[in-house]
Amino acid sequence: MTKAVQIPVYSVTGESSTPWSYDGSSLGRLNTSLLTQAIRVYQSNLHQKTSKVKTRGEVDGSTKKIYRQKGTGNARHGAKYAPIFVGGGIAHGPTGVKPYNLALPKAMRRAALGAALASKLDEKRLSGVTALKTFSGKTSAILKLLQSVANHPKDSVLVVTNARSVSLYRALANLQLVSLKRASLISAYDLISADYIFITKKALDSLITRINL
Repeated sequence: MTKAVQIPVYSVTGESSTPWSYDGSSLGRLNTSLLTQAIRVYQSNLHQKTSKVKTRGEVDGSTKKIYRQKGTGNARHGAKYAPIFVGGGIAHGPTGVKPYNLALPKAMRRAALGAALASKLDEKRLSGVTALKTFSGKTSAILKLLQSVANHPKDSVLVVTNARSVSLYRALANLQLVSLKRASLISAYDLISADYIFITKKALDSLITRINL
């Protein structure tokens, strides 16, 4: 029988509430190798991959032989734009010709999302958040929660909601190392890159649905 997982819950102003209980098997399985692969893919795809350097044949300048072939005691060299010289071309550098992106199959993306969620639960770095409907939207009101539970501003915080929340956005807009994102846009990389996660009940249910498709 799968062990139930208790997720600590706080109101948006920092008051402790009744924990949420979930079936542990529905929250994903910790898989370090899969997470490593997923993070590599996400980080690689953040780059445009259009960088380009000049080869020795593309550097503008004189093609005159740098010094005579024999009698100098030095190695034989032709043009001064060889890769071994300062100001010369670059050997084996990026060409910018064929930008490409890495990809994970859907099943692996879902499994990686579950592994990231399981990792945060294992590290006790995930909590539920409630009472958004009555939240005033003041930054000072949510600072107690961020500082006492998530160790902000030392640690980065990700707040995950299921729908748009104007009051929450207004409260978090001017805080450094705090980001707000919808559950439908969350990836494994988002969960892993944040030090602490706050998530609403509907957002967590949405993630669990995606993980167990």
